[in-house]
Parts: sequence; C-alpha cells; structure tokens
Amino acid sequence: MKKLWKFLLDNSLLLVIGAVIALIWANCGEAAREAYHHILHAHFGFMDNPWFGSDIGDGSGLKHFDVHFFINDFLMAFFFMAAGKEVFEATFPGGALHNPKQAATPLIATAGGVLGPIGIYLLIAFLFHNTFGYEMGTGTPNDLMHGWAVPTATDIAFSAMIARIIFGGRHPAVPFLLLLAIADDAVGLVIIALCFGSGFGMNTVYGLGVTVVAMLIGYFLFNKKLHWNSWVPYFLLMLVTWASFGYAGIHCSLGFIPIVVCMPHAEKDEGVHSDDERGKEDALNKLQTFFYVPTEIILGLFGWASAGVAFTTIGFPTACVALALIIGKMIGIFTFGGISGKVLGLPEGMSYKDLLVLGSAAGIGFTVALFVAGVAFPDGETKDAAKLGALLSLCSMFVAYGLSKVCKTERRA
Repeated sequence: MKKLWKFLLDNSLLLVIGAVIALIWANCGEAAREAYHHILHAHFGFMDNPWFGSDIGDGSGLKHFDVHFFINDFLMAFFFMAAGKEVFEATFPGGALHNPKQAATPLIATAGGVLGPIGIYLLIAFLFHNTFGYEMGTGTPNDLMHGWAVPTATDIAFSAMIARIIFGGRHPAVPFLLLLAIADDAVGLVIIALCFGSGFGMNTVYGLGVTVVAMLIGYFLFNKKLHWNSWVPYFLLMLVTWASFGYAGIHCSLGFIPIVVCMPHAEKDEGVHSDDERGKEDALNKLQTFFYVPTEIILGLFGWASAGVAFTTIGFPTACVALALIIGKMIGIFTFGGISGKVLGLPEGMSYKDLLVLGSAAGIGFTVALFVAGVAFPDGETKDAAKLGALLSLCSMFVAYGLSKVCKTERRA
C-alpha cells in the first residue's frame, strides 16, 4: 500500500482519479448530476460581506465563496505555489532557465501557445458556420466565435503531470513547460479581465497595493533584516496576498506566488520535484515538503470539482475547443518555440523533438478554459458543450505520450 500510495503521489494520479469520479457521477442520471452540482455550489454564507469586492476581472471575487471556489481558487493556490517554486528555482545556477537568453524561449513559445489555438478555433468556427449554418439560439451568426478565448490557457496541473511521466523530474523540458503554462494562464486571465470582465477599478489598485506591501515585508523585513528561515511567517503573507488578489478581482489561485520569490531559498536548482530537495533547510523547500502530500490530495479534489460535465452536451463548440487545444497548442508552441530556439537557443539538453512533445502536452485545457467557457457563452447548453471540449483536450496526454515514443524521448528521473 505504501508503494501504491507513493506511485499515486509521484505521478499526480489522484488528479486523474478525481476527474474520472466526477465524469462518472455527472453521467449517472439527472438526480446524480443535480446532487453533484448541489454539493459543488453549496455556498458559505459567512462570506456575504460587501468588503470582499465586486465582480472584476475573472469574476471570481471572494463574495462567491462556495465549495467550487474553495477548491479551485483557494486550495489550488497550493499547487500554483509549488509550480511557481519550480519555475523560480529553474532560474538558479544549474537550472534549465538560468541563462536569460534561453529563458526567453518558453515565453516566446507562449505567444504561439495562445495564437495557435485562437487561429484554429476561429477557422473551425468559421467552417462550421458556413458549412452547417450553425447559430446559437437567437444569437448572431458569429456567436460561436465568441468562444475564441476558451482554448488559450494551458492547464498547469494536468500538463505538468504528463510532462513528469514522459520526461522525468530532471529534464529541462519540465521547467520549460511549467513556465510556459504559467505564462499561458496569466495571458488567459488577462484576456478574461479585458474581454469578459467588468473592467478594472479602485478595488484592483487597492488589492495590488496590498500585494506589493506584503512582498516588501517578506523580502526586506523577514528575509533580509530578520533572516527568518521558518516558512510560517511567509505563509501568513501568502494568505494576505491571496485575499488581496481576490479583492482586486484577480484569479485567487495565483495569490501565493508573489511571496515565493521573497523567501530564503536554495543556492542551485536540483530539478523539478527532486528528492534531493527534501530535507533542505531553506524556508522555500521546507514549505514545499510540508505541503507536498496535501497538494497532491488537493489535485484530486480539483479533478473532481472540475470534470463533472454530461456527455449529452456534446456539440459544435465541443469540436472547436478540443481541436483548438489539441492541434493549435502543438503547432503554435512548436512553431514559435522552434523559431526562438534557432535564434536564442533551447535550454541545454532539450531538443526540437522534445519541444514537439512538450507542445502536445501543453494542449490540455482545464481550469481557465472551463471558466472562460462559462463567461463567454451565456447559453447553458452551449457553455456545457464548450466545457466538454476542454475536458476532451485531455486526449493531448495520449497524443504527447505517443509522440514521445515516436521521438524516443529520453526520460531523466
């Protein structure tokens, strides 16, 4: 049982188990589906307070504190914290992103990871409309194209899971993908704020101001002046920045990351999720070690909270989103990353075949894609069809794994 538990944790398979449970639950009849959504959207009434801000940016203001919000926006912050740590440490000596010239390549590849899916989505939507005359309800002929932003973001949890399975923890493709995925999600959140939100206001200014103050306290007072190497005071600051993100209308799940870069840390990169990091005495590694098992359990809850969509909702939006993610991400990342790699270079030890496999692994859209589908399509049936497309993008895992075998990808555990 210990070996099985370690295998599940090391490969983030609790995430898959949670998603499978949700899919089965949501497709076991109307009563089961209603029970699932009733549990998922049970509201915490104690958060009904005007202090918690208005619907700005991604619309997930702290006023909407239900079970779904608790899992996706609070608990998932622990995962994004771990992902942010790995990207941060990859810039240290020995890390795959230590060379600024090479670190620019994944950021340029991010542009391809956004533009590629948008192009494929609009092309398929245009073909669907002209071939089938598809329209949504009483909307205009171009309504289907309103979902262009749904496939822009890469799901960090799922893509990191398949990348670790394919490449292992010490391969430079893993931090490359993590940086790309985080930047991808950041772009997706900006798109949500600019295109689907109610705009920025003073709440945004106040919230970001609190975030900056917390970072200054963490870095200059706790780290440089008091030399605190305990992770506890930094974690308390993370709770502050999480709340400030929510107040500002920014996606709360990213709220722990600003403090990560302010903490005492190791001198060099040991590799993503390396066992060599466990037992290290710096605050950042002690924090990750403490929350390692809880974070994997959180991923299982996230899979359960996000994957409960009925298969009966399949439709044209499903194909648009799924194909845009599976095909558009791979083409866009490989094209932009390949061009950048020729000019600036890829991380040492990473090949263009690895880039192709990585681009396919990045074709998994989940968290942000599901949210954008909800705000882009007011119609419930179309919204569910688009969400199903985001779920079907999980097929990118099998495409990436197959490509890794064809390309004979080297696994570095």
